Amino acid sequence: MPMQNEEFAYREYVPELPEGERFTEHHIKVRKADVSRYVFIPGSHLRGRRMAEMLDGVRLVSATRGYYLYSGTCKGVFMTVCSTGMGGPVTAIAMEELGRLGADTFIRVGSAGAVQEFLGVGDITVATATYRGGGTSYRYLPAGFPAVADFTLTRALVDAANQAGARLHTGVCAAGDAFYGPDDEREQALLKKAGVLAIEMESDTAFVLGHYHNWRVAAGFVLDGGPARDILESSAAGMAIANHGTNEEFRNGEEALIRIALEAMATVAREDERS
Repeated sequence: MPMQNEEFAYREYVPELPEGERFTEHHIKVRKADVSRYVFIPGSHLRGRRMAEMLDGVRLVSATRGYYLYSGTCKGVFMTVCSTGMGGPVTAIAMEELGRLGADTFIRVGSAGAVQEFLGVGDITVATATYRGGGTSYRYLPAGFPAVADFTLTRALVDAANQAGARLHTGVCAAGDAFYGPDDEREQALLKKAGVLAIEMESDTAFVLGHYHNWRVAAGFVLDGGPARDILESSAAGMAIANHGTNEEFRNGEEALIRIALEAMATVAREDERS
């Protein structure tokens, strides 16, 4: 679907403001009227654009400081996509500033690496909670506080995934913020024994911010690794990670996850209207 500002090629874009108006947020540079309360927070900017292209009447509303924001409608519901890049700190900044503009319902649409043997590339995981292996969430709530997804939003994701016939796995995931940090084999073995499904980099922060601010937050991931299916072509030397651009299992799973997230958000929005 063509979008306004088609010249956009991952460069800075800040909309002009009417005379007398000013931006209130330091990083994302958007107006309150341009942002929905219903927001998707993919890490990948390409995934964010793919999500945006599935919205009706979509337009780029800001591209600054590594954040790319689009707004449009899906099934009549005004929604926003804000791709954040990688890690808890940038995710927290985006959520804080979007929250001040009225956003209160967030779905992370990400990728993750499998922990369990029965998982494989293209599978979809919905996190019910996340092991807090990153640092940002501890600036908000202490170590004893769990990073748990919002039940209503998570249920909507699970229902949409089941209706779509996705290869769905639901349970506890893990997040960390040192992608290339030294492996801790003891911790990895413990997480696997505890049934952790997959690991990524943002959901611990997102869930804790949800609790801290009383926002609804859920997260779904398409897996880019796992023993259940061949990777064929790795995107990283010495690491078993499927190429996101060429692996058909991954790309099909990513598209399915995007559609599932859109359906789940529309469902929750309709429930909000009725309540």
